[in-house]
Amino acid sequence: MLLSSHGQILSDLNFWMFFIPFIFILVHLILLMIIIPQWLMDGYFDPKGRKEKKYSKLTAIANDLGIENRTVVPQKNLNFISWLVYQKKVRDYYAPFVNNIGAIEGNVWDHQIKAKPDSIPRYFYGALFSRQPLSDILCTKDSVDPYIMVATQRIPKGKNKAIYNRIIHFRSNILDLPKCDVDPTHEWIDSISPTPDDINFYSDEEFSKKFDLTGDNQAKIRALFNEDVRKIMIENPDWTWKFDNNSILIKYRINIQELNEMKDIKPSLGELSKLQKKLKTADITELPTKEEIEADTPKEIIDKKLYNKRMTIFGCVLGCGTFLILLGLFMLLGFFVRIDFAFLFQGLFAEFIGVSLFLYGKSEWKRNKRLKADGQVEKN
Repeated sequence: MLLSSHGQILSDLNFWMFFIPFIFILVHLILLMIIIPQWLMDGYFDPKGRKEKKYSKLTAIANDLGIENRTVVPQKNLNFISWLVYQKKVRDYYAPFVNNIGAIEGNVWDHQIKAKPDSIPRYFYGALFSRQPLSDILCTKDSVDPYIMVATQRIPKGKNKAIYNRIIHFRSNILDLPKCDVDPTHEWIDSISPTPDDINFYSDEEFSKKFDLTGDNQAKIRALFNEDVRKIMIENPDWTWKFDNNSILIKYRINIQELNEMKDIKPSLGELSKLQKKLKTADITELPTKEEIEADTPKEIIDKKLYNKRMTIFGCVLGCGTFLILLGLFMLLGFFVRIDFAFLFQGLFAEFIGVSLFLYGKSEWKRNKRLKADGQVEKN
């Protein structure tokens, strides 16, 4: 009996000693099948020399603007090992730029990127899983005031798909800007669920409809966003702006043609130059009074039709949230009865979505009820 048990243990041990290395090798063969096409496409299949042409265009633009082309020089015809090493060097090179932009955007993940020591796993796995969000860097020297940087931001969207943004960072020690964000808004979404902290101007309905302006220091923000500053933003309705102390960050979507041609950079820097001049003339020492702010803040007046539409939408949101909460509770009960962890994870996920929908629907329902109670819902 003991010999039989001992033999079974040895048999199981031999199986796992064979199975674990087999799975390890199989997984890495699959990863190689994924990464080798990337190496071939990146290193060899560029017959028209598009990367070199784009790099030359960037250099020409940089020379014309009096700044530097800090883009990594493209490499081709690299063997597989050299390509892996090159990819890590590129990621490490762009890390400080990513950190800089991530800190302004408030991205807690991006601005913690650090260059890590070289190693075979970092070469291999980094090429597979590490993002390279910024490229095409044009900028002045770090010590120059004002500092200007132009870059391309890549955001993955599903398999082999991505969207591209142009990033412009302007920094000057003479600036003292209130921290605020200016985001383009969708008119229909804004009519149904307006941003609670949106700073609107009774004197500028067009700006208020096109953008959500948010920030803590409302008086200073209103003093900064005079008519001239708002006009520049209205002329660029698809741009996102961030102001933070001595920095301005501009972001807008670009298509593939613009990405390759780079024709948007000079006009965009021209708009930035116009904004800089207007900011210099903006007087933010004389802040508007509380009465002036209230006089220039439009009240949210809606008609009965929009009110009914909102209540229908948020009633459905409340219903969906309630359903998901009950479904999550049922799944959690199934977990305790059957001790099936699939029920646990699905139940927690349903609870999270359900509670989020319920709280959002409840807050909007109560807000619109308050509007009606305050007489801000009109019949016509």
